[in-house]
Amino acid sequence: MMTKDAEKKEIWTPHQAFYIQSMLFNTEAAFRSVLQVQALMAATRENSPEDPYSPLHGGRFLSELQNVVLHAASLSRYFWPIRKDHHWRGEQLRSVFEVTESSALFSRDLRNAIEHFDEKLDTYLADGVVGHILPEYIGPFSESTGVPVHIFRAYYVDTAVFQLLDKRYEIQPIIDEVARIHDQLHSMDSLGCTFGKGRTPAK
Repeated sequence: MMTKDAEKKEIWTPHQAFYIQSMLFNTEAAFRSVLQVQALMAATRENSPEDPYSPLHGGRFLSELQNVVLHAASLSRYFWPIRKDHHWRGEQLRSVFEVTESSALFSRDLRNAIEHFDEKLDTYLADGVVGHILPEYIGPFSESTGVPVHIFRAYYVDTAVFQLLDKRYEIQPIIDEVARIHDQLHSMDSLGCTFGKGRTPAK
């Protein structure tokens, strides 16, 4: 009989469906937001070609991007759990989904994005915020010259970078990696809901 410790070293096959469904929750939620972002961008380009970014202001566009980042961060925790007694699970999932440290999900900033955001906000504001304060910004990136600029959320259209407080995330690599994992999860879900189904062959 296997000991409890030995059993913890591998996800039991009947339990794999729980991980697949839990991770699908994150990938599907992220992609609903990706579709919303694409639709908003397309609509503004069609209806306001002379100023395609101004209509995106108002919170929804940046909220959808933030949702992509937060669900990607949640997904990354399955592959790199914080607590040591769960590392065995992260190691197995990284092997199954062929996730390495070159993955966009490996970013520590990304993995920490959902941790204690309220405390991060306290810290960000602790020393006092002076200068220009922007709740949101959508447009090309430009370095601040002179007066400091503090931005809560931003999307830099020329670099496809999303900013939340003082952290910046390259969106496209995150979307691409979430899409790759989502395809594997969806295939596994439709072909028995185990890790033995729907794996993408290694290149």
